[in-house]
Amino acid sequence: MMNNSFTKILLGMIAAMLLINFLYGVFEVRPLRADKGNEDIGRYQISSWAAQSGVYTHHNGYYIVDTTTGKVIDSKSEVHSAEK
Repeated sequence: MMNNSFTKILLGMIAAMLLINFLYGVFEVRPLRADKGNEDIGRYQISSWAAQSGVYTHHNGYYIVDTTTGKVIDSKSEVHSAEK
């Protein structure tokens, strides 16, 4: 009994995967394209970072990337030290 139920479940899973594979081939899958609209909105990405390199020293900075062209528009890094 147990072997027969396992076989039915396994064959059902195989049939489901074959059906999904068939449907994937029937329907065309196209990449999604974003609506350009106003290109100034959401065009730039700003990221900042900071790291501690000692007890009294840390580094920080930022960069701005134009997401349309991939070029770095502006960047800056600084080192702060407050040794006593």
